[in-house]
Order: sequence, then structure tokens, then C-alpha cells
Amino acid sequence: MVLRRLLEPINEVTGHWGEKNAARVCNSVLGRVHKEQRPYWRWDEATWIDLAEQAGVSSDRAQRAPVIAVAHLLGLHRSLHHHVQVQESRVADLVFGRDAFQVVLAEVIDTLRSWDASQHTVVGQIPAALSDLLLVTGTPRLQDITEQRIRELAERYPAGARRRGLIKISRVLAHKGIIATALHGNDTQRGPRPDTLATVPPSWLAWAQRWRDLSTHEPGTIRGMFSVILIAGRWAAEKHPEALEPQLWTRDIAAEYVADTLHAVHGQWAGHNRNTTKRGQPLTAVGKVQRIDSLRGFFSDLIEWEWIKPRFDPRKALAGPLSVRAQIGPNPRIIDEVSWAKLMAAGLTLNSEDLNEYGTPRAKATADGRRLYYPIEMVRALVGVWLFAGCRIDEIRRLDVDCIDRDEGRDDKTGETFPICLLRVPQNKTSRPFSKPVDPIVGQLIDAWKHVRPSQPKIVDRKTGEHREFLFCVRGEQIGRAYLNDTVLPALCRKAGIPESDSRGALTSHRARSTIATQLLNAPEPLSIADLKEWLGHKHFSSTRHYAAILQRRLTAAYRKADYFARNVRTIQVLIDRETILSGGATDGEQPWKYYDLGDGYCTYDFFAKCPHRLACARCPFYLPKESSAGRLLEVKDGVDQMLERLTLTDDERAALEGDRDALATLAERLAKVPTPAGPTPEQLGTDRAFVALTTVQDSLTGGRP
Repeated sequence: MVLRRLLEPINEVTGHWGEKNAARVCNSVLGRVHKEQRPYWRWDEATWIDLAEQAGVSSDRAQRAPVIAVAHLLGLHRSLHHHVQVQESRVADLVFGRDAFQVVLAEVIDTLRSWDASQHTVVGQIPAALSDLLLVTGTPRLQDITEQRIRELAERYPAGARRRGLIKISRVLAHKGIIATALHGNDTQRGPRPDTLATVPPSWLAWAQRWRDLSTHEPGTIRGMFSVILIAGRWAAEKHPEALEPQLWTRDIAAEYVADTLHAVHGQWAGHNRNTTKRGQPLTAVGKVQRIDSLRGFFSDLIEWEWIKPRFDPRKALAGPLSVRAQIGPNPRIIDEVSWAKLMAAGLTLNSEDLNEYGTPRAKATADGRRLYYPIEMVRALVGVWLFAGCRIDEIRRLDVDCIDRDEGRDDKTGETFPICLLRVPQNKTSRPFSKPVDPIVGQLIDAWKHVRPSQPKIVDRKTGEHREFLFCVRGEQIGRAYLNDTVLPALCRKAGIPESDSRGALTSHRARSTIATQLLNAPEPLSIADLKEWLGHKHFSSTRHYAAILQRRLTAAYRKADYFARNVRTIQVLIDRETILSGGATDGEQPWKYYDLGDGYCTYDFFAKCPHRLACARCPFYLPKESSAGRLLEVKDGVDQMLERLTLTDDERAALEGDRDALATLAERLAKVPTPAGPTPEQLGTDRAFVALTTVQDSLTGGRP
């Protein structure tokens, strides 16, 4: 009777195994029952593990699988395969039946292969990872797997092929709607490091983490602010241990924090920091302002959310000094035109040989051709968008498959038609989705990639929460965020023969945005700052100023065209009669010696520069017509020197000289009752409607040359 009670459960769960395997595992279990003198349902995990190890030693390692499988089927232990070196797929065949397991395995592999997953991946990673997942879940059905279960299993494998296999399976499950979100390769790296948190007072850390959990800022903004909030907690522990919670801070403490921040150095109060390159160096102006502004935002949120009662106004007490903020200004890190032209040429001629080959030495040796991590067509499309679209890397990664719209435009002058290529940019941190014109070559490169692009699943957009089909997606995942900076740009620099950094720092993907914006602003027919703001997708003009700069040569050319000096200063030709000066006639004022050329006559008034009628001569007695006998005699008289005299113009005179007929008439009318140097007014002289416009005064310092 006792033997039957021991045998029946075992025979029931091993009935489909085959007589040999069933008999062998039954004998092993019963033998251990006799040795232990207790039934197997009272064994702990260690006993089953020892039995499996002994079964492998006594015959062969394959006999461990039946022992692990029978323990699983009896409902006693589901994770013994984690402690015994065993082939999980063999255990899954025994537990669920070979046909049932192979159906599930084929479903996962077929989905991954449709996304262009490599053969070695599906053969090497997926069977072991899937059998492991099904065993700990206790079901051969994908629909029964929960997100919590797969995440718990993934935590057991911080790295390696098993973790990569679980991540790929999670993509399949997310695609089928079984779980909400797929796993990410960097899940273990997300969040602050434990050794960073350990240096913060627990009470302050609790407030900081509570704020982090509920803050609605961008993830990157939250990470940056959180690190500064922790710095403030370490500072408080050192300077004010009596104020280790935000509600205990006073205005004096806040002012002291600002003062200490202005003299802080890198690494001070930073806790555990792996980057020690700048340790001990003073903070930059940007670093000081960020430390102050982040803490101000933290306190403002706590007060607004009514978590603490305000004891001071953080907007005033935690405001960076103007002297420090004045040091911060737009400084676009543009790439010089020569290097940019070389990068563009290298990008448009990029081929497989320019990129590093992917795979182990064994995989490279057995591959049919040069194997890249991403298809070359996708890399070319990626480089094309980077070179011409001026997008952030996050925008590039989140482009939709159908992100290109085409239209046809017509030139206003020639009437010729030209193609229009519009790129739809997804929602970013400052604006809604919008379209921008790009060079048609961008559309051509994207079309070439779409022509060979395998079908991909829809992935959750981290910004909008929508399921979208991304353009730069392969093997069921978006292109890596660091791929452009770490792999593509170094390859382009090698091909272009330029260094990977310059005086402004490393050549990064974001510097292309500044370079393109600056070139558009300095083109022969440039975009206005308003147009450039829309093209970049900025919300405020102040943001655009940080990406585009007026080049010095363009500024110089624009200043020259503005003709600032010549607009305010003009010259007039003057004749000097040396004979009259030498004879003494000029001394007693009896004879004129200085003649201002008015075009059709001369003004003999010595102080012509101060005459109110100089631009609208009233033909007073000082006026000498050129057609008169005295005027003709002056032209042929010996001892007459020519010179130029500079005039400083008034606003009315400048407007009149710039071709404003109304301004010229208004000037003459205003001077009608102003006495001339000779005494009478133009009205009295009868010349208020027949003045002489001094067109020759419009000649600049070139002496009248066109």
C-alpha cells in the first residue's frame, strides 16, 4: 500500500516519457526514499538537487533532466534547473511534452526571424531562455506568462546570452500584447547606483526619492535634478546637520548653499562619482547655475504640492547671481565648414567596408560576406537624416516608417518646378509633431532602406505611450542611442580623414544640428530667425540662439552693406582759390576764396557746413551759378585746388539724400522762413519753391565714383 502511494504519482506524470526514462527516474527516486527514510514530497530543494547530481554521475549528465522534470511535474519545485547543470530545453520537453514545447518555440522563433533576427541568435539563445521561462512559470502557453515573472527571471541574469534571450522573448510577448512593455538591455543600469544613495542622509533621501517618483519632468531632466538634490543633502549633512529635511531649511541656509555653490569644485558633495577627470577644478558658470536652479525647482515643487510649508521663497533665495548668469550665453558648437564638407562627402559615399565588421572571429570566418550589426541601407538612411535634417538623436530614433511626404513646388522667377521633400518630425521635448523641408536625397535614402527593411513590431513610444512603427528599427528593437556617436561618426571621421574632436570638443551627433542651423542662417539667401526657429522645432527664440550663430565674415559683409559711416557722413567737393588767399583778399573778406560745388553752381559762404540751407540752396547772394561769367572764369583760372570736405548729416538731411522726395520737399518747406547766411529768407528771395537740390553731396568718400 505504501509503495503504491509512492509509485502512482510518479507513473502518472512520467507516462508519456517512454518506458526506459520512466523506469530509470522511478528507481532513482525510490532508492533515495529508502535512503532518506521519508517520502519524496517531504524532501527539500537540496535533496532533489543532490539526487539529480548523483543521477548524472552514476550514468551520464543527461539523466539529470528526468529528475528535475519529475520534481517539477509533481508540483514540488520549479526552479531546480537553476541549481543543476542541465539542458533546460530537455527538461521542458519532459515536463510539457516535446510537441507542445516545440510549437511554442517555433512561434517565438518565427516571429523573431520575421524581424530579421540572426540564425545564431534564435538557435543559441531562444530555446534555453524560453524553456527556462516556461519552467519557472509552470505553463507551456505564452499567454500565461506575466511581465512580473519575466522581469524576476531577467534579474537573475544581469548579463550574458540568457538575459539577451529573455529580452528578445519579451519583445515577442509585447508585440503579441501579452505584456505591456518589453525588457531593455540597460534595465539593470537604470536608476541611481546604490553607492551613490548610501552617502545621502536617509531622511533627505526619502524626500528626494518621493519627488523623483512623482515628478513630471523629462526623464533626463529628472536624472539631472535628482543628482543635484542629493548633492544638497550631502551639503546639509556637512554644514547643517540640524536641517536634513526640506521643511527645516530657512532662508539663511538657502543663501549659504548658494554662496558655497559659487565656490564649489567638481566632486565636492558629489558622493560616489566614477568620473574624476575634473575633480578639484572649479565649477563652470553653467554648473553653478544648474546646481542652484535644480534645488530651486525641487523646493518649488514641494511647496506647490503642499508637502511642506514655505519658510522662504525659493524663487528669490535660490536664484543664481546675475554676475554668474551673465557668463552664460549662446555658444553653438558648430563644426567648421571644411570638416563638415568632408563629413558630408564621406556620409554620402558610405559603404560596408567603412564600418567595423560585427561578430566573433568564428562567426566572421563562417559568414558569407562582411557582416554588420545593422544593415548598410539603414545606416545610410540614418547618416542622411543626420547630415541634412538637423534633428536631435531622440527625434531621429523615433521617426515613423512613413515620415516622408513629397510635393512639387514652382520657382517664382523662372516658373520651373522642383521636388519638395518634407520630413515629419515626432513630438519632442518642446513642440508637437511638425514637418520640415529637407533635401530630396534624404527621402531617397529612406526609400532605399524601406525597400529592404523587414517587417518590425510596433513599439511603445516612451514620450507619448503610443504603439508606433519606427523607421530605424531592426530585430524588433530601435537603433541604439549611442550607435551614431560611438560607431558611425568615428567611421565617417576615418573615411573623411579628420580627427574625431576639434577645439570645441568631440564631434557628436548633436553638433550637426548647430552646424546646419548656422549655415542656414548665413546662407546667401538665409532663413530668418523666425523660419529657423520653426525648422528646428523650437518653442522659444532664445533656444534658437543657442544653435545658430552669425559668422564673422557675414557680419562684416552685412555691416559693410549697411554703410553706417557713409549714411551719416557725406563729402562735398570744394575749390580753393590760392591766388585770392595769397593776395590777401580772403583775409578782409572782400573776395570769396572757397567755393562749394553744388552741381549747377557754387556756394561761396565760408561756413557752408553750418548753413541750414546746404541741402536745399535758396540761391542767396552767396550762390554763384556755374553758367555765369564768374563761374566760367573759376573753371579756367590758374591756382585753383580741388579738395573734399566732410559733412555730418542730420536725420532730415539723411532721409532726403536717400531718395525720399517727400522728405526733401518737407525740408525745403521747413527752411522757407529760415534766414540764409546773407540775411533774407528763401520766401523773401522768391526761391522757396525753386531751390537747388545738392545731389553731389550724396557722393560718399569715394569722391563721386560709382
